Amino acid sequence: MMNDWLVVGLNHATASVEIREAVSPKPDEAGRINSIVKAATGQEGVVVLSTCSRFEIYCQPDKDGEQAVVEWLARRAGRDVSSSLYVRRGSQAVDHLFRVAAGLDSWILGETEILGQCKAAYQGSCGEKTVNRYGHLAFQRALMVGKKVRNETRIVGGIASIGGAAAVMARSIFSDLKERVVVVFGAGTMAASSVRHLRSKGAGKLYISNRSLDKAQVLAAELGGEPVSLAEGFDRLDQADIAIFSTGADRYLLDGEAALALSRRRGGRSLFIIDIAMPRNVAPEVARAEGVYLYDIDDLKGVVQKSLAQRADDMARAADIVAAESSDCWARLTHPLPAAGRAPVAA
Repeated sequence: MMNDWLVVGLNHATASVEIREAVSPKPDEAGRINSIVKAATGQEGVVVLSTCSRFEIYCQPDKDGEQAVVEWLARRAGRDVSSSLYVRRGSQAVDHLFRVAAGLDSWILGETEILGQCKAAYQGSCGEKTVNRYGHLAFQRALMVGKKVRNETRIVGGIASIGGAAAVMARSIFSDLKERVVVVFGAGTMAASSVRHLRSKGAGKLYISNRSLDKAQVLAAELGGEPVSLAEGFDRLDQADIAIFSTGADRYLLDGEAALALSRRRGGRSLFIIDIAMPRNVAPEVARAEGVYLYDIDDLKGVVQKSLAQRADDMARAADIVAAESSDCWARLTHPLPAAGRAPVAA
């Protein structure tokens, strides 16, 4: 089987946010998730791609490799997840990766964040020294194809990021954001995307709250807004109209009890919370508090549907690029070119 390649994964279309949350890397696993998977499954060439919308394990499997990966995911999730998984082998695994990098497998068509996430996943596996030849060639080529698709088509149009979708939802809740108070928790890529889009949609009073105040200050200096500490951000919720959560915390930052107390202080005045973090930052029972309306990342799907139909031709062109490039990549993986200066051996 070592001339094969495998991806086993789950994503926004196959698994609930609860399952995706259960398998996502924990903060203490940063920088070693590939090694953890390799040690637990016994597979070679491991590259783990984990985002808020997907968790995928790429590897070069032995004869029991698929079963080992599936069983590890079930243990990780604490339940049978076989109905939520997809499995691709060989050329189909390469094609899947290329579609992911191109943004064709995302619920936001052509999303801009996934290409950087693919690069980070590949770099992580390089740093941990778990990737092998198949992963090197496939991921390097996938990154190139992702850029090619975005350069040669207009697939990136309208909403192109999860942060953008969150901002559009905020705008749909309040047609005019100028007089609204918005608190963004987090200072990472998706938080920055949310701030950028909220600014472009006219957000007035905007607080950027983060555990590390210096990171909030950097983001505020770049995009506007007032940087505050995490504790100060929660204090601002008493006056906020919209709160967007996108931190790397491994626990709920806002639970049901705290939401009830917040609701009482607000006198039942409406607060709209959009949680785009993975794992989630806000407990589901928060929605039970009077006047509090909670949306998670899966709720954002409806926000982007209108823009998809307008890009059908670009989707087709992007799919053609992916198909041609993935076919060529698989041919190179399974039939390597002869070494420089060395003629191929006659059959």
